[in-house]
Amino acid sequence: MKPTFRMMAVALATLLISACATLSPTQPREFRLSQAQLQDLVGKRFELARTYLGFLDVKLATPRVTLQPESNRVLTALDVSIDAPLIGKPWKGAAAISGRLRFDRAAATLMLDEPRAESFTVEGVPAAYADRVNKIGGWLSEQVLKGFAIYTLKPEDLRFDNVNYVPAEFKVTPSELVISLVPQAAP
Repeated sequence: MKPTFRMMAVALATLLISACATLSPTQPREFRLSQAQLQDLVGKRFELARTYLGFLDVKLATPRVTLQPESNRVLTALDVSIDAPLIGKPWKGAAAISGRLRFDRAAATLMLDEPRAESFTVEGVPAAYADRVNKIGGWLSEQVLKGFAIYTLKPEDLRFDNVNYVPAEFKVTPSELVISLVPQAAP
């Protein structure tokens, strides 16, 4: 039994359509940053220092990045130093700040969003003030890290087969950050 010309044409057309669909450059892509890469990127951007109320100096240094897949957050443990003319020598301590990630499209930058002080402690604070200082210090740490730029994506990170992509979703896994990229909508 010989296949008819019509059946062969339909089979060929179906084959061509399915081949074109698999070659489509508009398939979602992924960009991955390992925990070690994130550690390196965050480490390069520290030490952070801010002055509040014109006299209170807060310094955050020595970041240590941990991935939290259960909450889809990134945790950064930091060394803290608080100095002010009235306290004599600086108070030293530690903070742990977690945050979600967001993409600033205009700057093509991956940024820390929704920072939350998971812990904040400083040594040498009089007991009567320790609770207040730790609460204020946690809040100040959140403010210092809000909008912290982690990584600026390069144009080649966002372009495949002449199609521009934008980050759509961030997923924190036990070993890496996975950024889902989708084709950029036409302007």
